[in-house]
Amino acid sequence: MASAASEAIAVLEANGIDRIFGNPGTTEVPLLDATVSCGIDFHLCLHEGVAVAMADGYGRATDSVGVVMVHTSVGTANTLANLVNLRSDRSPLLVIAGDKDDRLSGRGCFCEVPDLPGLVRQVTKEAWRVTLPQKLPELVLRGLKVARAPARGPVFLAVPENYMAAELEPEFVGACRRRADDIRLRAHPDDLATIVRALAGAERPLLVAGNGIGAGESLPLLVELVERFRVPVVGEEVFTTNALNFPTDHRYYHGNFSPRMRVVEDADVVVAIGARLFMEYAWPSQPALRSGVRLLQLGADADELGKIYPAELAVLADVDDAIRGMHRIAAEVPAPDASALEYRHERALARNRPAGAVSDPADAAPSAALSSAENRMRPTRLLERMDAILPDDVVIVDESVLSKSMMQARFRLGGGRSYFGTSGGGLGWGIPAAIGVQLGMPGRRVVAFVGDGGALFNIQALWTAAHLHAPIVVVIVNNDGYMAVRRGLREFDEAAQRARRFPGTSFSGPSIDLPAIARGFGVRAVSVRSEEELTDALRASLDSSEPALIDAHVVSSHYY
Repeated sequence: MASAASEAIAVLEANGIDRIFGNPGTTEVPLLDATVSCGIDFHLCLHEGVAVAMADGYGRATDSVGVVMVHTSVGTANTLANLVNLRSDRSPLLVIAGDKDDRLSGRGCFCEVPDLPGLVRQVTKEAWRVTLPQKLPELVLRGLKVARAPARGPVFLAVPENYMAAELEPEFVGACRRRADDIRLRAHPDDLATIVRALAGAERPLLVAGNGIGAGESLPLLVELVERFRVPVVGEEVFTTNALNFPTDHRYYHGNFSPRMRVVEDADVVVAIGARLFMEYAWPSQPALRSGVRLLQLGADADELGKIYPAELAVLADVDDAIRGMHRIAAEVPAPDASALEYRHERALARNRPAGAVSDPADAAPSAALSSAENRMRPTRLLERMDAILPDDVVIVDESVLSKSMMQARFRLGGGRSYFGTSGGGLGWGIPAAIGVQLGMPGRRVVAFVGDGGALFNIQALWTAAHLHAPIVVVIVNNDGYMAVRRGLREFDEAAQRARRFPGTSFSGPSIDLPAIARGFGVRAVSVRSEEELTDALRASLDSSEPALIDAHVVSSHYY
C-alpha cells in the first residue's frame, strides 16, 4: 500500500523533479515526510514568496517546472505577489498547498477560507482542490502538464491533509508515475515561409525579439537569419524583458523597443517573434506602431497575437520549432541583391546608443564616476564596472526596476552570458530567484542585480543562500528609497514638486544598514561608494565559494 502523498512525490520523481521549495506547516506533514525516503530535496525558505521565486529561478535555469509547498490559506496568501510575476512572465510552477481536514470544512476551523483555490485563481492558469485521495497524484501529473503547456504559467493545488495521508487502493498505486505529456504547437510551413519572405522582401523590415526566444535554444539560428537578410532588431520593451532575447552587443541590435526609435518609426514590416505587444504601463501618448505598418506575429501565447494592434498574420506556434523552420526556409529564399543588401546593412547598423541607455553628459568625464555632493557612484559607472569585471559566462538575475534599462544598455548581454528578469511588478523576486538559478547552474557565477527597495521585500532569502552555500553575488543598487515613486511625484508636478517634499519615497532617518542585515543571515557583506571599492568587492566575491552581498551606493538624483 502507498499513501496519496507518497504517490504524489513519486509522480514528481518520475518527471525529474529533484527539489521542492517551501515553508511548510503541520498540515503538510504527510507530503514532507514522503520526501525523506525519495530522491527529492526539500529546501526551507523563510517566506512563501521566497519559495516561489527560488522555485521559479531553478525551473528557468533547468527548463523544468519549479515545485513549491506552502501551508493553508496563510501560506497561499504569501505567494500572491510572486505568482503575479510568474503569470506575467509565463513561467511554469506547481504550488501544492496543504489544507485542513476536509471533514472540518464549514466549521470555522483553523486557517479556513471558503475557497482556497479562489485566492490564487486570478494569477494562475488553473487552481484546483483535491476531492479524493486518488486524485492527488493525478492532479500533480496534470498540473505539471498544464504548467508547461503553451502559454506557460503557474498552477495551484489545494490538498486536504486527511487525503494526503490516506492509503490508496492498489489500482491507483503507480498509475500516474510517468512523464507528463509535452504539449507543442507547430506552425504550418506556408506561414513560416510568408514571414521569411516578408523579412527578405520588405524595404525597411524590423524584427522584434521577445521573451519566447530567450526562453528557448534557437537564438543562434535567429542571429544567422538576421545577418542573412540584414534586418535591424529591437528587443521587446525593457519593462517586460525577462530573458536574453538577442545579443545586446550585436551590430544590428538597437536596444529595447520604443515607438520613437528611427527603425521603429520608418519600418514598413514588423515581425514580432515570441514578443509581448505590449504591456502598457500608462495610456500611450502615441501608438506604439504607426498606422499602415504590416505586422506579422509569431508566438506560443494566443492572448498576445493581435492583442492591441491588428496582425496581417498571427501564427500560434512553439517559438523554437518555428525559428528552426524559418532557418531552413531562409536558405531557399533568395537574398536581396547587392545594392539592397548594402542599404539594409546601413539601415540595420545600430550606430547610436541603444534607446534604453540613460543620457548623461557627465558620464563622458572620468571625474563623473563619483559625485562629490553625495559621495556615491553614478549607476551607469556601476554597470560598466560590473561589465568589465564579471566573467564572460556570468548569469544576471535582474530586479533593479529603474536601473533595468541601464542594465540592458550598459552591460554586455551576449556570448556566454545569461539573463533572467521579471515583468510582473511584484517586488521581492530577485534575490531568491538568483539562489534558485545558482542551484540550477552550479558551474556558473550568478549575480543578483536588485534595487534596495526590492531587496527588502524578501531579504530573508539570504539565509537560504548561506544555508545552501550558494555562491551568489548580490549587488544592491542603493539609491535610498523608492525612486520610481519620487519620479512619479515629480512628473505629476503638483504639491510635492512645489514643496520639494516627496512622501513615501525615502529610506533615510534612520538609514538601513543592509550589510548588517546580510551578516545577520550569515552572508558576507560590504558597503561601497566608489569604483575602487566596487572593484575590490566584486573580485573578492568572485574569489569566494560562499554568498556575498555588495551594497553599492549610487547617486539618487540620477533617477529623477
